[in-house]
Amino acid sequence: MMMTLGERIRSLRKERKMTLQQLAGTAITKGMLSLIENNKAKPSMESLQHIASMLEVPVSDLLEESSSSEKKEVVKRAEDLFSEVDYMKPASFDPIIETIEPFLPSLTKGYMDARLLDLYSRAAYERKLPDWKTYSDKAIQLYDEIQVSRRAASLRLYRISCKFREKDYQEALELLENERKQMEETSSWTDPLSRLDFDYTGAVFYYAVGEKEKALKTMHDAIEFSKKQKVFYRLDHLYRLAVIHAMMAGDLEEAELYINRLEAYATFTEDEEISTFNQFIWIHYYTTYAHDYEKAQTLMDKFLEESTKPVEELDFERVEMAKIAYHMKRIEEAKELLEHTEIPEIISHPIDLSMFSERDYYLAKIYEEEGRTEEALQLVQSSWSDLQNYPETPYQRKMNELLTSLKQKTS
Repeated sequence: MMMTLGERIRSLRKERKMTLQQLAGTAITKGMLSLIENNKAKPSMESLQHIASMLEVPVSDLLEESSSSEKKEVVKRAEDLFSEVDYMKPASFDPIIETIEPFLPSLTKGYMDARLLDLYSRAAYERKLPDWKTYSDKAIQLYDEIQVSRRAASLRLYRISCKFREKDYQEALELLENERKQMEETSSWTDPLSRLDFDYTGAVFYYAVGEKEKALKTMHDAIEFSKKQKVFYRLDHLYRLAVIHAMMAGDLEEAELYINRLEAYATFTEDEEISTFNQFIWIHYYTTYAHDYEKAQTLMDKFLEESTKPVEELDFERVEMAKIAYHMKRIEEAKELLEHTEIPEIISHPIDLSMFSERDYYLAKIYEEEGRTEEALQLVQSSWSDLQNYPETPYQRKMNELLTSLKQKTS
C-alpha cells in the first residue's frame, strides 16, 4: 500500500532517530509538523523543502519520485564503508573509491548522485587524488539544486577543514566565517545541527589562531543553544573542548566538572569512543596537572587492559605511558616508548600538536640526564621551530623553559 506524504515523513524521521522537535527546527512548529505527519495539514513548499533538507533527501523523494533502487544500494554500501574508515589509515578509504568509481560518469542529478559524489570526493581527498575538489564542487551543486542544504553545508565545512588540516589556520578561519555569514542570510540556518557544526568548528579554529575569548564564547553559546533546543548533537565534542580549555587555563575544578559531564554523557549514549577519550583525559590530567603518577598508572593499566588496539597503534597514549614511566623512575622504558612514537599525520590542530610536543620534551630530558646535552638541544630546537608559531599553552611554556636551560648549559 502506498504511503501518504505524512507517513513518508514520519517513517524517514524515525529511521533517522530524530524527534519531532529536531525535524521541525526553527522553521516550523512541532505542533504543525505533527499535524503534517498525521495528514491533518498540508505543508507549504517552503516547509516541505525544510523537512526534506533536515531529512537529507530531495523533495522528490517525499513526493514518491525516488531514485533507482540500484543506486540506493550503492549509496548504502558506500555509507556503510565510510562509517568504518580509520583516518589514521588512508588505505581504508580505497573500498569507497572502488565502489563509487564505476558510477562517476552517470552522476548528474538528484540526491543519490550528489551523495555518491560527496562520499567519493571525501575519500579522494584522504587518498590525495588531484581531482577530489571537482567531484566535491559537483556534489555541492547538486545538493543546492535539490535544496538539501544540510548536506551541502556539511561538505562545505569538510572542504574548509581540509584547508585547516593543511595548517593554513587563518585562511581556514576566514573561509569558515564567510561561509557562516552566507548561511545566516539563508534559510539554511534554521537547521540547528548545521549551526552546531559551525559553532564547534568555529571554536576549534579560534583556538588555533589564539583567539581564546572568541573560542570560549562560541563554545559556551553552542552548549547553551544545544540545551535550549534539546539537541545534543556535538555536545560531547563541545565538552571535550571545554575540558582542554579548563586544564590549560589552570581551572582544574571546571575541568573535573566537564570530565564528569562527559562521563555521564558516555553512559547515557553508550558511546565507547567517548569513554575512551574520558579515560585518556583523566590520565593526562593526573600526569600533567595533578602530578599524581601512581593514580595515572592505575588508570593507564585499566585503559590498556580494556583497549582493543595494540600498544604499537597508540599515539597520545604512548606519550602518557612514557611520562608515567619517567616520573616513576623507569627511564629506559620511557625512552623506548618515546623513541618509537611518531606523530600521526592526521593531527593538525596547534593544541593537539602542542600536547604531542611532550614526546620531544621528555625525550630531551632523558638525553640531558644521560649527558647527551647537544642531542637534547637539537631535539628541542627542532620541536620549538613549529611550537613557537602556535598559541601560548602550558606545553609551549614548558618547552621554552627547557630550551633556555639547555642553551645555557651548552654555551
